[in-house]
Amino acid sequence: MLTDRGLVHDVFHPQRPWLPLSRLPLPHKPEAVFGARRHARELLAARCVDGDLAATVELAVSELVTNAVRHGVCPCGCTRGSVWLALLAAGERLRVEVGDPSRTPPCWPTGIEAVDAEAVDGRGLLLVTGLATDWGDHARGRRGKVVWCEFAPVPQLPAARPGAPGPAEAPPEPPACCRIGRPASGVLPGTAASC
Repeated sequence: MLTDRGLVHDVFHPQRPWLPLSRLPLPHKPEAVFGARRHARELLAARCVDGDLAATVELAVSELVTNAVRHGVCPCGCTRGSVWLALLAAGERLRVEVGDPSRTPPCWPTGIEAVDAEAVDGRGLLLVTGLATDWGDHARGRRGKVVWCEFAPVPQLPAARPGAPGPAEAPPEPPACCRIGRPASGVLPGTAASC
């Protein structure tokens, strides 16, 4: 499917009912990256998100917030515009959104050959496109843009036949309070009862 930038990748469903888990305003400074990673890590742990998926989302948060802080400047060149991180869920899918004051879209890589082998940076979006299920960007109102990526849990392997190597049974289902996008009644989004 074509994205906002004309790249082909997974299918984006704009009508997916996204449940906001959190929205965090960030300072337009390099220190924002640490705070954003910590926020994502703590939120995903509270939601009992699988460790591998949580680590992958945390890496994407780090890369997207770094780009917003480094390249997301206002048209006048100042860094007074807002930078923010939002985490959302729809069913078992997670979405990371990072907003910044720049209208300039990111330069999404088309493959490893698009990255300068001698450059000391420029690999963050390559990591995001390699790890995310879907990704893109869009303009925001009169000013700024949103860069986003989505993650879906890795499908579980079928149970092994008796005598065959591999796991004998699927892992247990997480408690209802910890399923992404399906909080237990009385539990606020972004929080979890005891897991």
